[in-house]
Amino acid sequence: MDSLTHIVLGAAIGEAVLGKKIGRKAMLFGALADTIPDFDVFASPCVTNAQQLLIHRGVTHSFLFVAVMSFMLGWLFSVWFKKSEVSSREWTWLFFLGLFTHIFLDSFTTYGTGWFEPFSSYRVAWNTIFVADPFYTLPFLFCVLVALIAKNGSPKRLRWNKIGLWISTMYLVFTVFNKWYIDGIVEKAYLNNNITYTNYVTTPTPLNNFLWMSYAADKSGYWFGYYSVFDKTKDIDFFHVNKNDSLLAPFNNNESIKLLKRFSKGQYIITKHDSLIFFNDIRFGQLGGWDGPDSSFVFSFKLNKDSDNSAVLSRTKFKVSFSEAFASLITRIKGK
Repeated sequence: MDSLTHIVLGAAIGEAVLGKKIGRKAMLFGALADTIPDFDVFASPCVTNAQQLLIHRGVTHSFLFVAVMSFMLGWLFSVWFKKSEVSSREWTWLFFLGLFTHIFLDSFTTYGTGWFEPFSSYRVAWNTIFVADPFYTLPFLFCVLVALIAKNGSPKRLRWNKIGLWISTMYLVFTVFNKWYIDGIVEKAYLNNNITYTNYVTTPTPLNNFLWMSYAADKSGYWFGYYSVFDKTKDIDFFHVNKNDSLLAPFNNNESIKLLKRFSKGQYIITKHDSLIFFNDIRFGQLGGWDGPDSSFVFSFKLNKDSDNSAVLSRTKFKVSFSEAFASLITRIKGK
């Protein structure tokens, strides 16, 4: 999830665990605890674009990291704040909840979370919520802010913090059941369109849980389709895009390409525009794909060669502005 969501969740956890003892400071420490796993982004200047994709949500999002850091930070903060009423066990519990809820929440998104690093590179991704969903974050933020300005130890403060935790949790549960509902519709749509596939994926489109993208792999590429819970029928218009793996032949021995294939879990499409080759991770969909198959993929890398004839990756820019894409998204969410 996005940084703001983790800060809000951490603040609510901090208030629930230590609010009665240290007041508003508990929210600050909780927010810190829930943000720590994303410190892996500071490795960006030291690695390539492809390496950063795998470093993010890697070992710092693992059970091992949660366990080790909980005890280390619990002990460290008990030393730093030995004059407070908070015990080492309570500090440890705060950091454990902050760190664990971070990696747990991230696993509901598409990116993938390395729970089992460094022992296994498998990444958990349940695809029930987009990485930034205002329907999850904004009500939660409102409740936490009300709790923040309330008097320390007051029933109002406790009540609004609990309301925020309950609302956010119920919305997360809703996304799970919503995905189950969407899966049922998508399966029937593939069948009705006589589409034979090896496997399919459903995932929400940006900033909402109402418009969903699905893609299904066949021998030559992928079938894509979009469905809104507000559509008047359960029919889905699918379009096919070839995988074009042969276009990667000049780059197959390049380490960055190997990392991109691993990061995408093999779910990618290669496109060519003029003389340029693009590696597109399809799991994150297209910006405007609900309007047509020619839209740009969100995770797209241009493959260049430098003066040494080595492959160089660079993220491509979107062809449309955010405002245009957002307006198009709202229109499609309303259904057709």
